[in-house]
Amino acid sequence: MGGCGASVLLGANLGKSIVVVLTLLVFSILCVAFLWAFLRQARLSAWRELPQTGAVGEELNYVVTVKNEGRHPVREFYLRENGDDSRPTEWEFANLREPGGEERNIFDRTFAFYRWKWLTERGGAWKGQGRSGALELVGGEMTKVTLALMPRRRGVLRLNDLRAELPDPLGLFQRRRAMLNEENEVLIIPQRYRLPNLDLGGRSELKVGGETASTIRGEGGEFMGLREYRAGDSLRKIHWKAWARTGQPIVKEFEEMRFPRYGLVLDTSLKESGPELLEEAISVAASFVSTMDRESCLLDLMFVREEPEVFTAGRGVARTDGLMEVLARVEGSDGGSYDSLRELVLRYAAEMTACVLVLSGWSEEREGFLNRLRSSGLEIRVYVIGAGEAPDEEALAGLHWLRWEHLQEDLLKG
Repeated sequence: MGGCGASVLLGANLGKSIVVVLTLLVFSILCVAFLWAFLRQARLSAWRELPQTGAVGEELNYVVTVKNEGRHPVREFYLRENGDDSRPTEWEFANLREPGGEERNIFDRTFAFYRWKWLTERGGAWKGQGRSGALELVGGEMTKVTLALMPRRRGVLRLNDLRAELPDPLGLFQRRRAMLNEENEVLIIPQRYRLPNLDLGGRSELKVGGETASTIRGEGGEFMGLREYRAGDSLRKIHWKAWARTGQPIVKEFEEMRFPRYGLVLDTSLKESGPELLEEAISVAASFVSTMDRESCLLDLMFVREEPEVFTAGRGVARTDGLMEVLARVEGSDGGSYDSLRELVLRYAAEMTACVLVLSGWSEEREGFLNRLRSSGLEIRVYVIGAGEAPDEEALAGLHWLRWEHLQEDLLKG
């Protein structure tokens, strides 16, 4: 606009040219709109009401309460949560390739502008879903609005920059004022995929009397008879009529049910793989956790962080939500060996019906780890997250190769 105005002023008849009039009119409108937006004032406060958890790929809605702290009304303003840093990590920039990027000319491939643009569009821990509707508050009034965002990465999502947008009446400029810099957090669980019907074996078995690993709640199993009360028996099992008849405490005895116990082993190593493959491995593990039968089995999640760790969920032990929270916080490791993970799995092998192993890549070290587990006689179903098609190796026979770009498709193949 400045160049256009200068050319008109230097080369046109100011007294007769309609272009000069239009240029000065537009310039005046821009000046008025800019000054109006620049001078807009608002004393606003706000606070968020966030859910405890969200999930990657699922829209997260939360409530923001906003209040006009001033005496004068604030008309036509909007709320927007400032977005997360969308710049790619060093590993993403070095290893990820833009789809169709090989068809670009040598200049675009060398300076990587379009690849950088693609990476920034897919990056960031979350993406805002737009601003709120138009708001208007008189002095001292408060209201609640709903904002939404789309989580892109698991882990702790932090929100710390809520802003009010104050546009001018013409909508050409707007002033953005920081309202809420207090940090709020919400835990984002991993993305989950649909799984085919899996038969890992291990139907429930009955175990009568003695010490048992049963996790049944209450009076499960079939009624067997009555017996004398023993220290430690639940009061809920007392047979009151028999006690009244005999004068001695009598309890009901039931058959106990033993439920199958499955292992879910997660490979958290970044060696010869990288964070992208690890993220997809965690998503596959989360898919198994979310689809487990909470009422008829136990599930042991095993992995190595700094030390070997195991978390158990299922009937009578803990909710599977706890395992999802654990997976949301898992971090990869560049060092260490698979010996400690193998020892952890073998320690529980005698109690497990079957085991699901999710590997975040393929290498000689992972192959050796798998062979040693197989030699123990444990029934194992193995999923390998890989880049591209599976290599032609005999060691991969019987394994499920999942291309990290087509995970859902390959998982449904069984």
